[in-house]
Amino acid sequence: MGDEGFFKINQDTEFKFKDSYGFTFVFEENILRINEKISSAELKPVGIIYEENDEYYFAPLDEVGDIKAIINEFMKRCSA
Repeated sequence: MGDEGFFKINQDTEFKFKDSYGFTFVFEENILRINEKISSAELKPVGIIYEENDEYYFAPLDEVGDIKAIINEFMKRCSA
């Protein structure tokens, strides 16, 4: 007998942005839910976005898996 269908597992990943002192700090939020209850949560700093000469730059704090996703979320935030 397998455990298929016994647990409902969802993992959500979002990028959060916090503006402070002229910089935008980027955080990755990972939430693991088992049967609709939070099993674990992680909020990890991933980089800093800053503006110089009317252009934006992303400075990662460590190896970042999906920089395009961060840029897309940041652009949605800027256009809102």
